Amino acid sequence: MIARSFGVRVALLAIGLNFYAAGAMAQESAYADLNACTKGEQMRLAGKGAVIGLLGGLGGAFATGKKDKAAKAALVGAAVGGAAGLATAYYTAIDTCKKMNPSWIPESKLVRDPSKSYKQVKQENHYQARDGVLVKVQDIGMPTSVRPGEAVPIDAVLDIMTPDDAETSVVLERKLFVKTDGQETQVPFPAANNATRTVEAGRNHETLSMATSPDAAPGTVYRVEMTASAGGKPPVTLSKSVTVI
Repeated sequence: MIARSFGVRVALLAIGLNFYAAGAMAQESAYADLNACTKGEQMRLAGKGAVIGLLGGLGGAFATGKKDKAAKAALVGAAVGGAAGLATAYYTAIDTCKKMNPSWIPESKLVRDPSKSYKQVKQENHYQARDGVLVKVQDIGMPTSVRPGEAVPIDAVLDIMTPDDAETSVVLERKLFVKTDGQETQVPFPAANNATRTVEAGRNHETLSMATSPDAAPGTVYRVEMTASAGGKPPVTLSKSVTVI
């Protein structure tokens, strides 16, 4: 009975997805579908985590012979299990739902920067044709702080250079890590991921929006890692962090 009531409370705390939505009505509908799916998955995962934690607390209490403290230990175990579950359940839920219907997740936008000429890009990077195909992640533009449930706008700056100044295929990958209580855990990236794009030579901006958990505690740190590779060369990586306030 304790497990059931506590699991319900944790599940209710997990409800509430404010996924950033803008644009056409079709996209708004996609976000609504993703929102509804994520809520259901998050409740299921959070409730499961709370029950596992509760059973772990009970087992530890009885194993030490302190039956009088069993109930208290069980609730502490449930709280720990629930907290650990909430740290990952949100992103696991989104990942599950987007696999069910990929159209719910909008693609990132990758556009050429008109303010920077290709000649300037090559000069800034000291590029020579003998360097072959070269890609650099110059920056990840994103805020340093965010409130729980807010979307984080991301602007990754990519410099692409080729010997013949032609476009080339670039493999893009994003990773997300959540740091709570000094421990960092990788979770599924809550947007389109692992894309191969044909990119014009020059400076390009990849823009996307990353959802954050409505249940994130103040002090939680999200670290975004952006990786790009081209021309068969080793990938280049850059990361930036945002803190929940």
